[in-house]
Amino acid sequence: MKLKIYSSRILFILASLLWTFTISAQVQSAVDSTSIEIGSVINYAIQVQDNKDKLIVFPDHKSFSPLEVIKASKIDTLDEGGRYRLLKQYALTQFDTGHYTIPKQKVLIGDKSFYTDSLEVEVRDVLIDSLKIEPIKGIMPVEDLSETNWAKIAYWILGILLVAALVGFILWKILKKKPLPESELPAYDRAKLALGRVNGNSLLQENKYKEFYSKLTDVAKSYLDEDVADNALESTTEELIATLQELSKRGKIRLKKETILQFEKTLQTADFAKFAAINPSLETAKNDKEFITAFIDVVEKAKPELTEEEKLQNEEYRKEKEAKRRKKRNLILTWVTVGVFLVGGLTYLASTKVGAFLDLVYSRSTNGWLMKDWFTSSYGVPSISISSPDVLERKQVELPPQQQQMIVGNQLYTFGGIEQKFYALLNTVSFRQEVDISEEQMAAQLIPQMLAKFKPENITQETKEIEISGGIKGTKVQGKFDVIVPVVNLTLTFNYSALLFTENDGVQVVFVGYDKEDKAAKEVADRMLKSVKFNSGK
Repeated sequence: MKLKIYSSRILFILASLLWTFTISAQVQSAVDSTSIEIGSVINYAIQVQDNKDKLIVFPDHKSFSPLEVIKASKIDTLDEGGRYRLLKQYALTQFDTGHYTIPKQKVLIGDKSFYTDSLEVEVRDVLIDSLKIEPIKGIMPVEDLSETNWAKIAYWILGILLVAALVGFILWKILKKKPLPESELPAYDRAKLALGRVNGNSLLQENKYKEFYSKLTDVAKSYLDEDVADNALESTTEELIATLQELSKRGKIRLKKETILQFEKTLQTADFAKFAAINPSLETAKNDKEFITAFIDVVEKAKPELTEEEKLQNEEYRKEKEAKRRKKRNLILTWVTVGVFLVGGLTYLASTKVGAFLDLVYSRSTNGWLMKDWFTSSYGVPSISISSPDVLERKQVELPPQQQQMIVGNQLYTFGGIEQKFYALLNTVSFRQEVDISEEQMAAQLIPQMLAKFKPENITQETKEIEISGGIKGTKVQGKFDVIVPVVNLTLTFNYSALLFTENDGVQVVFVGYDKEDKAAKEVADRMLKSVKFNSGK
């Protein structure tokens, strides 16, 4: 339903045509219509003119009963030099057909009270154009929830498997064996990579012989230091050559004398370039780089073979590292697969009967209601104020023809449901004439009628007189009943409490029912009933 509150300018024009003058010209009221269709809006405006220093209080929402205030605008103020013109607008509606009276509205100006005239309005039924009624649609198939849908289960399982496979493939790509970082490579491999980064052409063309030979000899000495001769990096050329000759004599390394002498010559050329700034020819420098590259290959081949014990230790170390890596990868894949199946399974269960069953067993709904912020609202005519976890939902009431002749208005509001283990109902009924019936008799008829759609069994009732805030007296009805919860086909026993207030021409009922085993639901019910405030309308 779309509501519209007129702007101030339009309402001032409207007021000039529809003002109904009251006791004083200071207060005027106007409406845009006195006949509306059910659910439509009457725009009601009150205008006040007075001095600036006067306190002005407009009517509140409750004073418009039996009409409901859907929206009230902020006060629109027009300064006319020494005097104020104030305008407040109300959007009124009614959801039952009939003739209603908008009561006189009280406006306080300073310490004086002024009243508008009461106004008769008509609420009409919506006329239906039979020529525009769409033809009745054919019967549509409905899924039978009582039978297991194996096709749906198969689709769920297939979907879960596909998700698990996709996640597993992604993890495999991420966790598959990657090349070792350079720092973990063998000394020979690191030396070859380092030599590849020595850009001889660029350095030599720029006449950077010192830098060229420094990098070249550092690579060679680092390799020898780690795999052949200890302290090679700190050794002089003479010391390093002597060490290589000694290792060769002892059979620790199989190097020819010519190879050692050529290496010595290359180191000496490097020493001249680094320390004496005596640069060799460009061709000699390029030959020295090629020699160092070949020298490292020769030394790697000349190293004695590992003993069987060393080979075994290296192989065991490699296998141990590979086993740890594989174990970590498999563990991650296992947890991901379990997680995918768990999420998929819980999602499936939440969408089927088991999900509804878990809601019943663990009382998820009612526990959540106790922790959230509650709403306090007024319902019906005369109004009943009550606090609840959510705003009560208005329901359409269909009455048999014989009851329609007796009843002027019947407003029904509900919250929750049997499947949530909690059901609340607020009902206000207005009769065309005084009804001579006790509240106990009324309860005996109303309680079964309100629960009829749930097909309850074994209903019990106990009644007692009560008095709530404001000195309002009524009757409290307590009892229990058995009911079958749909979908899960489970029978529960509900406790219930109902408050009844009767007048000469109507009855107001507040009803709450809940699973007797659900402690949280009982707390919700008690809290709602304690919050009830009743306006008798007298």
